[in-house]
Amino acid sequence: MPQGPNFIVTFLYYFATTTLIVLLLASQGMGMSLESRFPYQLGTLCGLVAGILGAYFNRSATISTTFQNPKAFRKQLDTALAQMGFDRQTQLDDFVVYEKSALKTMFVGKILVKIDENSATIIGRSGNLKRLKQLI
Repeated sequence: MPQGPNFIVTFLYYFATTTLIVLLLASQGMGMSLESRFPYQLGTLCGLVAGILGAYFNRSATISTTFQNPKAFRKQLDTALAQMGFDRQTQLDDFVVYEKSALKTMFVGKILVKIDENSATIIGRSGNLKRLKQLI
């Protein structure tokens, strides 16, 4: 089963990226010396905040659900995903891949859906799955 980055990997990505950006902005944009501690303290603080928020909303998550009527569930799922701006795109092994337009997918991610007889497994970013749960 495909899996995306978990909480720790996502946290480290956002933490490291934000810390480096703040250090570059502090030294190049604000003229601060990298020999002082302040840019590193500021970068670490901003990195922690961005890491926690990024990991909370953008980590990969999985939900499983059961249903009685596969056809009705698929229609309800397609409608909910369409309301969120996702369209059915491709097939990846047993999963149907839903995406937004190419540029938006980079920021929003993809949703993978595997429908069996009476159950479905849905994988995507945590924030997307929370919204999807409310719609179905």
